[in-house]
Amino acid sequence: MNGTRPGGRDEEALRAQVIEICARAYGRGFIQSADGNVSCRLGGPGGDLLVTPSGVNKGRLSPGDVVRTDAEGRPRRAQGKPSGEMALHLWTYRVRPDVGACVHAHPPHAIALSLAGVSLAHCLMPEVVFALGATGIPTAPYATPVTEDLPRAMEPHLRAFNAVILERHGTLTMGEGLEQAYDRLEALEHTARITVLARALGPTAPLPRAEVDRIIGLAGGIGVKRAIDACDDCGGCGRAAPVATQGADAGIAGAGPESEAALAERLRRARA
Repeated sequence: MNGTRPGGRDEEALRAQVIEICARAYGRGFIQSADGNVSCRLGGPGGDLLVTPSGVNKGRLSPGDVVRTDAEGRPRRAQGKPSGEMALHLWTYRVRPDVGACVHAHPPHAIALSLAGVSLAHCLMPEVVFALGATGIPTAPYATPVTEDLPRAMEPHLRAFNAVILERHGTLTMGEGLEQAYDRLEALEHTARITVLARALGPTAPLPRAEVDRIIGLAGGIGVKRAIDACDDCGGCGRAAPVATQGADAGIAGAGPESEAALAERLRRARA
């Protein structure tokens, strides 16, 4: 990706694309008002970045509102203040040189699941592998937004996944470019919505590990890139212990996701 020259054609195109991604996320209800933020690299690792401004409604941005910064997040010109979540984007680019764009959003179903302690790390749908290049969608434990505590809490997941839920707060999706990062946001929230609907009807079960392995192979064969293989962190296949992650009080009390057996029993009692 080129475009390191200020005002160059590539920079203009990327500014327009940032605006388009924000408008699409706003229109789908993934962000509201000044919530969320989007960034992309102008060049390779160590190059300048484009990032949405702080405190501006993402549904009404113009290309001139997008802030250009250096690799450390310092604005190149006195043209606005970059997003308050800049540390999250910078941290991601440092640990993932393959990532060219990040989208941080607040999709309702994904956040609702994190509040209820329901994990999407279990491999329920084959589409997650193809869309996200991962076997599941982890949830990072709660950390205070707009501080470096947030990217620190997320770092193990940033290294291993292309989409992460931030407990009580939102999501972060990454890609080689803006379109891929946004498409992964849509895939994440679509998966979350289906999970909410399925759990309202009854218990769910993860795909068998053999099927997961097969899908991973098929995805790799069509060029879907994965980060570090973190399949065994899930525990959904019954071949590894589940990770104690999100929950209504997980960041405080360390509660893990509700097991399928416990959920089935709770539903049975509720219907009795």
